[in-house]
Amino acid sequence: MTIRDYETTTIASPIVEETLKLASAFSSKVYITHVAPPSREPPYNIDSELFRREVAAELRHEHECLQHLAKCMQDMNVDATALLVRGPIIHTILQESERLAVDLVILGRHKHGPLYRALMDDTDDGLLAKCSCPIMFVPI
Repeated sequence: MTIRDYETTTIASPIVEETLKLASAFSSKVYITHVAPPSREPPYNIDSELFRREVAAELRHEHECLQHLAKCMQDMNVDATALLVRGPIIHTILQESERLAVDLVILGRHKHGPLYRALMDDTDDGLLAKCSCPIMFVPI
């Protein structure tokens, strides 16, 4: 899969496109970071060992995709590193952005209605309130 294939087949396409533009223009280091939620408990009727294996396989696949994307960016002369970290989304993004001393956080932004935002954590608002560096939202 080439980076062009990746861009046209995932919701990350607009994020990748904007990241490449900025990284190329400013010779920036890119950290492609995906935050996986903390461990979940298996449903009562599912074998916990099987559940853990499925979650592990899913995380391996996600990490391979991130590594491939980083490799494609490297092939385009962009210094890129793939990271898959687990934890609460807002806290983990804040922690990783500080640890890596990033200058800009680029996030995809899904459009959700008020009911969704009332029931779920609103990553956008949480990061805007707490992040110490600029954030760029890319509509997806």
